[in-house]
Amino acid sequence: MDHAEATLAIRWRLRQRILPHGELWRRLGEYTGGGSCGGCGERITSAQASYDVDFTPGVIPQSIRFHRECFEIWQCECQSALPS
Repeated sequence: MDHAEATLAIRWRLRQRILPHGELWRRLGEYTGGGSCGGCGERITSAQASYDVDFTPGVIPQSIRFHRECFEIWQCECQSALPS
């Protein structure tokens, strides 16, 4: 998925409240494949940097795994617009 497609997917997930809006509590970076990205929905391979992100207690979902680029897009989108 390219940057523009990932951005659109993340914006949609924020609008649908599938992704929390800026409730980051802790993140852990790694190169471990498996699972899908909570931002774009695509598979994370062992060659791709990813972040396991934990959100503030009480936020649902409690944690999400992102491609590194999707995490950066998510952070930008959270800073640029308020949730509706």
